[in-house]
Amino acid sequence: MLRWLIRIVIFILVVYLAACAYFFSVAELRNSENDKNYTYTGVPASLKPYVKDFQKRYQASGERVTIKNDGLKLDAYYLPAEKATNKTVIIIHGFRRNKTGMKAYTDMFANLGYNTLTVDNRGHGKSQGHYVGFGWLDKGDVEAWIRYLISKNKNVEIVPFGISMGGATIAMMSGDSLPSNVKALIEDSGYTSVEAEITYEAKAMYNLPQKPFVSTVSLISKLFAGYSYTEASAIKQVEKNTRPMLFMHGGADSYVPTKMVYQLYNADKDPEKQLWIAPNSGHVQGFGDHPSAYTAQIKKFLNLYFK
Repeated sequence: MLRWLIRIVIFILVVYLAACAYFFSVAELRNSENDKNYTYTGVPASLKPYVKDFQKRYQASGERVTIKNDGLKLDAYYLPAEKATNKTVIIIHGFRRNKTGMKAYTDMFANLGYNTLTVDNRGHGKSQGHYVGFGWLDKGDVEAWIRYLISKNKNVEIVPFGISMGGATIAMMSGDSLPSNVKALIEDSGYTSVEAEITYEAKAMYNLPQKPFVSTVSLISKLFAGYSYTEASAIKQVEKNTRPMLFMHGGADSYVPTKMVYQLYNADKDPEKQLWIAPNSGHVQGFGDHPSAYTAQIKKFLNLYFK
């Protein structure tokens, strides 16, 4: 009887660990979704002119650039502004996407007169890496890109901007010691922490609890990817932020719940912070739904710090 009980316990444990490993692979292992061309995939009609305009600009004066960080080769598009300037935006994509899907955003910033560096996160696009960093690993890569820009121009003035996981990357790096060249930060639709977002998705998609399931997956992440979901906290980093930050989010976001942006905004103690909610917009749909208002909000915010 005891032997059968032990076998049952072992079987349940094996099934449980297999389920955790599967969820980890879904969440963090690189797959073909990370490397597709997203130039027009899911792009609303309102943003297609931006994409076409980017293509023309990039063919005329853009270039691909690469750096090495943490043993990985990282890839990006660099597009200089039409009029020479020190103002430069680093543009960061979301989960299982890559820089090809950020062309409309790049064109928007180009229209505002900024140089742009549109990056592939580790494990995405043309960048190396086997694991998704969920912002926690990516923030170090963005900081490496910042150092790269400074090495090219010591007077460069930098604004990191990101959507979804890229937005969380911005929030996570906000608490780090950044060079004075970084003048402001913009995050769109980022989450409060990896633990909070994974817990939310595990419940929504599979009806799985945080404990012990998400906690076990977090341990697997620590062992293989090098970070736990608990430590990867955007909100704790934002509490240490000392730079102007614009928080943006869709008012009807059910993927990264809208309530998260209020939590991030309230955690930021910097007096120059700003918040903009895109009315009735879903996840990272603010620009597509409200291109003029979205652009105007960013322009107004950045005009406070760039002349």
